[in-house]
Amino acid sequence: MPRIRLSQKTGLKINSSLHGLLLINKESGLSSHDVVAKARKILGIKEVGHCGTLDPLASGLLVLLIGQATKLSQYILDANKSYRVGLRLGIETDTLDTTGKTIQTSELKVPFEFVQSKGEALIGDFEWSVPAYSAVKVSGEKLYEKARRGETFASPVKTMKFWNVQYGGETQGEYFFDLHCSKGSYVRTWVSVLGQNLGSGATVSSLVRTASEPFRLDHALTLEATAEQMKCGQTLSNFVPLTMALPQVKRIRVQGQDHTLIKNGQISYSLKGQLIGLFQPGVDEIIQILDSSSRLLAIVGHERIKGFHIRRVFTYEAPNPGSSNN
Repeated sequence: MPRIRLSQKTGLKINSSLHGLLLINKESGLSSHDVVAKARKILGIKEVGHCGTLDPLASGLLVLLIGQATKLSQYILDANKSYRVGLRLGIETDTLDTTGKTIQTSELKVPFEFVQSKGEALIGDFEWSVPAYSAVKVSGEKLYEKARRGETFASPVKTMKFWNVQYGGETQGEYFFDLHCSKGSYVRTWVSVLGQNLGSGATVSSLVRTASEPFRLDHALTLEATAEQMKCGQTLSNFVPLTMALPQVKRIRVQGQDHTLIKNGQISYSLKGQLIGLFQPGVDEIIQILDSSSRLLAIVGHERIKGFHIRRVFTYEAPNPGSSNN
């Protein structure tokens, strides 16, 4: 991992190898956009994005894309997620969490055994509407913008998949579940449906993302801890180099002419032969191409008509830290 040192001129010196993922333990109350803005200031670099939005109420693992890693967003976003969700029974809100306006309450008493059995049974693939207060766009506008204006609209329906749901107990009226879900699944919707199944209604009271496969919360640091490591000139312990960002994806190393052609957007005949031997249709979506120094050089995909083609090429010029505080 790169060591990041302070410079006398800007207060920050960005190592040109700082291309990869930064695993942040987001605190509740911050939006994902807030975290990105703070990370840009901490790192002194503009090329920062995030994968998998966390609502301000939520905390836990937020994967940031640094430098050339921003080109990997679509592949990181597709990862399955894990959460610990806390919920309260007897209340329903317009946002499906406790930050929203209460629209219905219930005095129904539900035994914890019933909560546990109904929750652990709520697994599988479901066709559910996305929450009205979500960042999903309809006609180019985010749903929450329409909802905040009080507009009436039909939310899009998406396939949401949940599995490995385990009851985590109850503390002072807050019930906890650990669960896994697919990309684009809304835990707030899962809780709302569970409340309907219990007959009491329910809303999310807390939410912690514990994993975004293959990365886990216990490998993340808070923004404050990250800034402290930067200040002390330490290795960023929550940084994942670009070559390790997609550990589950097969890789081929190239050099010489193959390297030159890849940089120019071409795939040599010999490299195609290697790709044919490695690529498994229906299993592999992409192959990583590494250079002789084991740096990620390109992402190659395959389509039936186009065959093998380059999807992304990566360059490693040093980022410009100058205007990151704007």
